[in-house]
Amino acid sequence: MIATLLLVTGILFFWLVLKAFTSREIKTRGWGFRTRMYRRDSEPVRYWVSLSSYLVIAV
Repeated sequence: MIATLLLVTGILFFWLVLKAFTSREIKTRGWGFRTRMYRRDSEPVRYWVSLSSYLVIAV
């Protein structure tokens, strides 16, 4: 059961990484219920930090 949950979570985050890499923007969750969009061109550091953390979670 736990392995299935981890597999689904990994697939979800891998899909988010692919979507962010192709669209050049990533949606992250802020404090509370706010969401933020980071674009590779305007905020590259926040974009790459978020993308790499999603990739670590996916692995």
